[in-house]
Amino acid sequence: MKIDQYEVLQINSTTWRIEGDISRAFLFLGKERAMLVDTTEGKGDLKKVVDTLSDPLPLLVVNTHADADHIGCNHQFDSVFMHPSEFSYYALKAPEHAAVPVGIEEGEIIDLGSRKFEVIHLPGHTCGSIALLNREERILVAGDTILPSVFIFGEFRNLRALIFSLEKLRDRFFGDFDVIYGSHHDYQIGREFILQELACAKAHLEGSLQGTDPGRIPLEPPDFRPAAAYTLDGSTLFDFA
Repeated sequence: MKIDQYEVLQINSTTWRIEGDISRAFLFLGKERAMLVDTTEGKGDLKKVVDTLSDPLPLLVVNTHADADHIGCNHQFDSVFMHPSEFSYYALKAPEHAAVPVGIEEGEIIDLGSRKFEVIHLPGHTCGSIALLNREERILVAGDTILPSVFIFGEFRNLRALIFSLEKLRDRFFGDFDVIYGSHHDYQIGREFILQELACAKAHLEGSLQGTDPGRIPLEPPDFRPAAAYTLDGSTLFDFA
């Protein structure tokens, strides 16, 4: 269904994906409260969408990270949760009158009443990127950390940190979920893709991948440098050429 400028698609009776032009948000309803994950690129009245679906439950807003296409409607809410490592980046990217950030740490549990999500810190795509793990439903909400294509160039991004984070998911959490909810491309990704992305990241770090021209991508100062796409077995990392 269409609400305001968003296409809203129901995943199950208590979960929706809200499709923006560039990225998507997810809305999870519990018995006691609702949780909105990310706020898209900011071209519509996201609060109206969320209020329509979640009323009368109180709402928590969580940012997986602070790229502009994930915090675009933060100004429509009073506060948002994110990892404290993301505060500096958020201060640079946040829209005018954006919600006040509230720190949320690795291992904290977001309890919606009947649904619990564990915070996992996954630096790499940005310093404070997080994922949210629901063991009962066997889903991982991963923002931009696990996708068929991941930006890894520029300030606040780090390839080695991404590798550490993917290894952490493989070694500590791999048996706890089956499906990854991503913010771009198809919304569901199988957990095995973590291994493909990890292999691609390691190969790129070793210098064994040949970069190709990705076409125009949105570089911002001070990153006006040529970028390239590094691909292995269906996983692509965008990095400086």
